[in-house]
Amino acid sequence: MSSGFSLIEMIIVLTLSLGILALVFSNVVASTQHSKRILTNQEILESIFHTVDTLKSDLTKCGMRLQQANEFFKLDLFRSQDAWFKVTYGLGGGTLKEPAYAGDTTIRISGDDYSRSKRRALLYNIIDNVYQFNDITNVNGDAITLAEGLIADFNTNSVMVILQEVEYKLYHKQACLKRKTGKGYFQPMVENVTDFYLKYYPDSFSVLYRLEVNHKEQIRGYIFLTNMVY
Repeated sequence: MSSGFSLIEMIIVLTLSLGILALVFSNVVASTQHSKRILTNQEILESIFHTVDTLKSDLTKCGMRLQQANEFFKLDLFRSQDAWFKVTYGLGGGTLKEPAYAGDTTIRISGDDYSRSKRRALLYNIIDNVYQFNDITNVNGDAITLAEGLIADFNTNSVMVILQEVEYKLYHKQACLKRKTGKGYFQPMVENVTDFYLKYYPDSFSVLYRLEVNHKEQIRGYIFLTNMVY
């Protein structure tokens, strides 16, 4: 008659079972870690490509809608130093709904969805060769209140654009490239940045940039600032 498993047999079975479980568990852990690494690498690549796409878009817009004013004022539309740069371009392009006169602080604008209070604006008329920078202090429908009175008369052909400033800066201690628009705060774009380089060539109105992450992933590019070419 069978008396069942002996103690030694039970120990052998348990030992084999534990060995199999340990092997399965180690494979599951290794597979999970591998999946996490793949996911992390994918997130890093997506972050890099998003950063580069945004950077290229901002550089391409540099000087947009400010070409005529730049000929007159010689605006500082692009600035760079070390691992930092700033571009300026215009948003919108609304026109005056009615004439405005020297000394006025309120104007009426049509066709502009970008006007916001406490933003810098440029009002100009190419035909009359009049330009003025001003700050918007209040918006009420199509009525725009300016911080300073107009320095000249502006007819209904006059255009107002909102100035947009965008900055990029590498925070070396944090190894993070950040971006700021207007008077806002710097927001993280991509982390673990080991190098960010940008060089401006004023003779050709072009920019060479390089972004490196984790000493491994590196993207380079060369962009012409077409809105600064006349």
